[in-house]
Amino acid sequence: MAGASKTVGPMLVVILMLVLDLSVGVSAIVPSEENYNQHLDEDNEDLLQVIDDGIPALICDNEICPEKFLGIGFPPWDASPAVEEPYWWMNFNTDRDSNGMEDSLQYMIAGGKESHSATAILGNDGRMTTAIIVGYSWHPGETDLQKLKEILVNHGWEEEGSWFFPVEYIDSVVIDHVPVSSLIEIWQQDGVVMIEEQDKIVSYLSVATRGSKVQTSEVYDETLRDFGYDGSGVVIAVLDSGVDNEHFSLDDFSDNNNDNEKQPDDLSDPKWLAGCDATSWNSQECNDGEFDPDDGNGHGTHVAGIALGTGDSRRVNQGYAPGSYLVDVKVMTDSGGSAGGDEGPIIKGLQWVLQNVNTDWGNNDSSEGIDVMTMSFGSGSSPVGENDQGDDGNNSAARLVNNCAEAGIVPIAAIGNDGSNRVTSVGAADSSITVGAIDDKNTIQRNDDDIADYSNSGPRVDDNDENKWDELKPDVVAPGSGITSAQHATSSSTIPGQDSSSLADDGYVSMDGTSMSTPAVAGLVAIILQIDDELEPQEVKDLLRNNSEVRGTASMPSVSDIWNEDYGFGIIDGNLILQAMLGDDTGGGNGGGDPGNGTGGGDPPVGEGTGNWAVIEKPSGLWLIEGQSYSVRGHINEAGEENGTTEEVQVRVTYKYRPTGGGPLSTGVLVDWHQALGTINWTTNFDIPNFEEDVDVDAETLQIEVKSRNEFEQWSNTTKNTHNLGIISLEVDSPSNQDLVSGDVEISGLLETVNGAQLQWRLGTDEWKNMTYYSGSGAEEIQWSIPWDTENTDDGIQRFSVRFVSGVGVASEEIRITVEIDNNPPSPDLMFRTGISVQEYGIPVSETYVNTFLEAKVQIRNIGDISADELTIYLLEDGYRKDEIIIQSLESGDIIEISLSWNPSTVGDKQLTVSLDPLDEIQENNESDNDISISFPVLQRPQGIDLAFRDGAVKTEPSIPRPQEQFLITGRVDNLGSTNAMSVDATLWLKNDLGWMEVSTTTISLVVGQGASQIAFAYIHPEVGPLEIKITVQGESDLDMSNNEITSTILVDQSSLKAPRNLAFDYGEEPVRVIDLNGEGLVITSKEGGLALYRLNENLALVPCSNMLEVKWSGDLTSWSTSDGYAHISWTRRYIDNQGYFKQTISYSRIDATCAMSPVQDLMQPISLSDGKYFGIDMDVRGTDIIIGGYHRDISTGGTFKDLTSVFLLTSDYPTLSSDWELTPNVIDEIELSMYDSDPVTVELGGEYTHVLYQSNRDDITGDERIGLWYAHGSSDQTSWTYRKAIGDEAGMQKMSVITHDGSDYIYSVWKEGSDAESKLVAKVTDSTMTALENLSVEIPSKGIGNIQMTETHLGIQIFYDFVGPTGSQIQYGLMNPIHDEEWIGLSDRITTGKNHLSSVDRSPLSDQSIILSWNEIYGWEIRSLIDDNDPDRGDLNLLDETRIYLGLDEQNFGILMAGISITVLLICLLVLSTMSLSALKWVGRKRRRVATGNIVLEENVVDIVDSTDIEIKSSEIELIDEDIEETNTRKQRRESRKNSNVREMKIGFEEKQQELSVPLQAIPLPPSGLAEMPQINRQILCPECSSRFEVSMGLKMIKCPICDNRISL
Repeated sequence: MAGASKTVGPMLVVILMLVLDLSVGVSAIVPSEENYNQHLDEDNEDLLQVIDDGIPALICDNEICPEKFLGIGFPPWDASPAVEEPYWWMNFNTDRDSNGMEDSLQYMIAGGKESHSATAILGNDGRMTTAIIVGYSWHPGETDLQKLKEILVNHGWEEEGSWFFPVEYIDSVVIDHVPVSSLIEIWQQDGVVMIEEQDKIVSYLSVATRGSKVQTSEVYDETLRDFGYDGSGVVIAVLDSGVDNEHFSLDDFSDNNNDNEKQPDDLSDPKWLAGCDATSWNSQECNDGEFDPDDGNGHGTHVAGIALGTGDSRRVNQGYAPGSYLVDVKVMTDSGGSAGGDEGPIIKGLQWVLQNVNTDWGNNDSSEGIDVMTMSFGSGSSPVGENDQGDDGNNSAARLVNNCAEAGIVPIAAIGNDGSNRVTSVGAADSSITVGAIDDKNTIQRNDDDIADYSNSGPRVDDNDENKWDELKPDVVAPGSGITSAQHATSSSTIPGQDSSSLADDGYVSMDGTSMSTPAVAGLVAIILQIDDELEPQEVKDLLRNNSEVRGTASMPSVSDIWNEDYGFGIIDGNLILQAMLGDDTGGGNGGGDPGNGTGGGDPPVGEGTGNWAVIEKPSGLWLIEGQSYSVRGHINEAGEENGTTEEVQVRVTYKYRPTGGGPLSTGVLVDWHQALGTINWTTNFDIPNFEEDVDVDAETLQIEVKSRNEFEQWSNTTKNTHNLGIISLEVDSPSNQDLVSGDVEISGLLETVNGAQLQWRLGTDEWKNMTYYSGSGAEEIQWSIPWDTENTDDGIQRFSVRFVSGVGVASEEIRITVEIDNNPPSPDLMFRTGISVQEYGIPVSETYVNTFLEAKVQIRNIGDISADELTIYLLEDGYRKDEIIIQSLESGDIIEISLSWNPSTVGDKQLTVSLDPLDEIQENNESDNDISISFPVLQRPQGIDLAFRDGAVKTEPSIPRPQEQFLITGRVDNLGSTNAMSVDATLWLKNDLGWMEVSTTTISLVVGQGASQIAFAYIHPEVGPLEIKITVQGESDLDMSNNEITSTILVDQSSLKAPRNLAFDYGEEPVRVIDLNGEGLVITSKEGGLALYRLNENLALVPCSNMLEVKWSGDLTSWSTSDGYAHISWTRRYIDNQGYFKQTISYSRIDATCAMSPVQDLMQPISLSDGKYFGIDMDVRGTDIIIGGYHRDISTGGTFKDLTSVFLLTSDYPTLSSDWELTPNVIDEIELSMYDSDPVTVELGGEYTHVLYQSNRDDITGDERIGLWYAHGSSDQTSWTYRKAIGDEAGMQKMSVITHDGSDYIYSVWKEGSDAESKLVAKVTDSTMTALENLSVEIPSKGIGNIQMTETHLGIQIFYDFVGPTGSQIQYGLMNPIHDEEWIGLSDRITTGKNHLSSVDRSPLSDQSIILSWNEIYGWEIRSLIDDNDPDRGDLNLLDETRIYLGLDEQNFGILMAGISITVLLICLLVLSTMSLSALKWVGRKRRRVATGNIVLEENVVDIVDSTDIEIKSSEIELIDEDIEETNTRKQRRESRKNSNVREMKIGFEEKQQELSVPLQAIPLPPSGLAEMPQINRQILCPECSSRFEVSMGLKMIKCPICDNRISL
């Protein structure tokens, strides 16, 4: 069948080609044979052959070339999979013979036409070279490209000075200077499926904006500009002949600049964001967007002015979207703009646009990527004849345009200026919004608009894809005749592009063409995206098609009843777009909204009322500030109250303005009449916009009007307050972001204020400092400056901020500038990042008793330029050294926490000092900050006895007790006093339903002062579960009886803890996570800023992997193991984008136990580190459903620089691509949380809801701000969850598991609550409202909790945590039983000795063990496993495990015992073996003295003699034996048994036994012939029981019958 499939594929392709060939050939327009023959080369006439439809055949070796295979084929090893859809080349209308060579090239090869390439030169074949696009069935690799170059070079092609451009987003290579003689050989190459001739590209050469109902006019109401829409924040890429962006209409938004020599970076509000010169040979000029191409032709500048120009200083000749940003992509040369150019730069420019679809231009959030691209060019000549209808949308440029639309860019293209039915190049792309032109007769009225005589018409050539809507082009038409727009820098040279010293200024020129109508539509689209930036390109296209003014009769009524071949779907209409997007209620300055609580009885009557009743209290003062929110407050005076009860108060806010382009003073309504809240005392709120930016007017004054109505339907007079409107703005001109500064620096800029300004500045997050005060009155602009001596600031990256407070009390926004200070030569510079923290076992203390072992901890940082090597650090007590450490190397920028030991031996206030580099061996920039000191009190211990239990003083032997087996309960009692305690009584109590019951007592003979002793009780518990115990002590003259008892819960469980195994890592490397994968696993470590991988075998040994998980990790990692042997991993990572900025995102992959990873998927929109961060992520997996949750800190927040944090969710169903993930942002918003003090969110999938535990600051109840723990639930695809509940105070380290029973979710959660010194562990079982079930909530005092881990098992939910016990940090283990109606919480057993810190725990669904990774302060990193003893798939315990458990030993002690037993057994075996060897030697000696041999001969019919009934086996004689089979690699066998049945193994074993029984007996060898006969020494015996006959040796007295085992006396 495999061979058949390989045959059928090519046959289907051939049949498809034949069908397409016939169908296209029927409808094709063929040049006349007469016209064709007159161009024939007479010398080649005998070779010229013509196929049926008149296209010259391809000739190979004087014969028609054999048919070429146009299937997928087999790519070379270094080629990549195709990036385009398979068989994209099968529907080319310009390849009517479907042979993979464009028809125009076949004419060219045959001599029927010459090249029209703009870069053509004379080739070695004597003909002008051509420019082509070579398409492959795969993405060409280096082998393909080198073969292509080899062919070209063999035909005289020279690479230098020629285009050879592999395209990234389509499977093609763009080439020019191609010899015609090479075309057939290129065509013959494997994988080449289409060769296109590059189109000859030519350009398609303020009444318009008002006529389109975009800009305000006196003719049409409710235009887009009336509602403040001007394309603000939208990025338009102009693909044209370049743009002279120094033109005053294109340089900035404010039109404040009058210096055309300024670069965009020199302007405070530049429109230009980036540029690319795709016509240049220099790759740097079309790389990172920093290059600014000029316009030597004028076409591109004119086009840009129409799309987004701001007009001159009078706002005349404005473009459609003056608020939009400009990206300048030069795709036509200065001469090519009019005379024509090749298609190669078009493809290169489109690729650059695609590469930058999401680029952060470094300006602000609103100017990221590219939203719209306008293309006013197309094919300038017909490749196959005068009646050419153009392209069908399958050419290379059109395919790239479609790619751009798929990436989210709205493509706008001109239809052309031939005045014929022709749609070409980019305008023929399916996704393009193709634009025709109308002549508006230079009037605003639309009734005289008519189609321009030069505008091409549709439909487009059919691409045979059955979607007839793609052929309906043009889509819309717009004004294109007599359009006045920006004029480029005119040159005195006759050579285009020369005289580059001239610059554009404020000149304007008029042009005609669809080139002018296309940017008009681009500007309108920018406004559409300003209104709704979530629209996809196709949705924008549909919006235009459905909301334009229909003209003409339907040309294709079978497809559309409105589309016309000239007008398309109609003339663009801004008002129709507005109504479609915002609804019909667009009137009024408030957009139809009601800021109050209803309109009461309707608008108040015009004119005077009964009296002056309403009094306006707020706002007061003469000035109000644009962009601010205000509250209008007031009351009804006594006159109003005397005239009856006030029923309602109505308020209106209006403003006086002049249009920015000039004109009479007009009145606008900001908030129309509406009812205020309250009557006697009333209030309402309103926002003042930034009028110039949002509404495009210069507002001068604002008026508040108030009227009230009483119970008698009487209205008051209108109370009016008028305020001047001012602007508060701030600009920093110097220094700029990322500048390198040194010495004295002047920070300067421009501010706009009211009544003066108090200038303020700060470094980093320091307190604000008042600088210069500028006095003033009224609105004014001020040039300000601040002197800064940078030598007083540390070298390195520093951020300063500037703001001011106006005379009316309104503060400006904060402007942040980041610079690099470099005053000193490279050297280390050490500093303390924190103060000294004195700790006892990790808990900070403020005082201590004498002779207490403590640690002094502090963080240090190297803020210098280079590393600090061999750094010595002292701990000094009153000037005397108490401890010392040496750090090998502290790199520049690194932060490290150091710990120094201290045991104070005397009483008093001690000066404790940490000294960095005390011997001054390291040369630093600043040596003055290397010491830090504190005063610390050391107290005398109390005189007397003070017996006390500390948290965690109870443990068991073994560490996890087993049911029905004896174990020891031990407790440590400390004597905090200085006097010895003698004969201390201790009692063990157990809690039952009746209360505490005394179980056992004992006496401790001595507890020394400042010491401790152990108490031990033996006990047996019958079942698995929690056991609540209490230990009390009673001594004489105890100073404090309140600490003489301790309660604890012991978990009795069927689990065994293995001994730890030490792990070794490189210096500076630290494990982050352990992952269990069904017995094997992984360890992930942080190493050199990335994440390294280690394999973990069944013995918990590490093997490093050759690959890294991540090279630039940004601090967060989560994982989830599944039963298929894979782990899902998600992490945060950093990278540097094309602009050199650090970006962060969240990534995802799947990994197995061999470290093999699936392709990494980036899940979140990359953000600059200065704009925010993703952090605190968590993951849950249920089946194939995956959910990831985390925090998103958004600093910029749309340019407002509000620091907002929210919780997001990412969901997918077994993702294979980044696009398979669905993002739900702002699930929980308005979180107040520092990412440095937070723990990861916890997210769980349930049957009812998705559940989240998260942290946020709270200040309720106490009024003190602290971190609280919150619970929320909702749907994972909905934002702004409504159910939120505060559940913890000063809480964190939250973990959660959700189990669904009968459709209801039950939540098992645990977290830390309280400060380190007083922290407790909280564990609860709750319903989905986070209400605890009865008796299923516990709180355990556990000071200094460092980590909490939770794993789900078939036995229950395991809890691991560490906290500070009597001897340091210890790890505890507990269990939450999830069986419905039988739930319990058993927390917890101590499973490690002191000074152990929990790091990570994991367990896969099919595993019988939990892997525990921890840090031991003495031995370093350790790993161990907790194994289930009663795993139903595990089988019975082996004998050794049962013995160990019976003896009550852990694995380490049991191993020592077994080693001793093994040595003893070995010695005994050696002794026995020696004794048996001596006996064997004696036996051999006797055998040599007398040898008697004989044969046992059975009669041939012995089987006949013995019947089946003769040998009877009685049941009483059968002994049933339970054989103990040695367990070999039991866990591995258990895992295999879960996947495979034992039936197969039993069958194989039975067959093997049968084979063993069927092996024939070996024949007894006979003596060699010729030897003397041996004397007879045997005798024959007849068995009296079974009558068998056999021989035996002489001299025997008794023998056993070999048949029936009967003993026979001889």
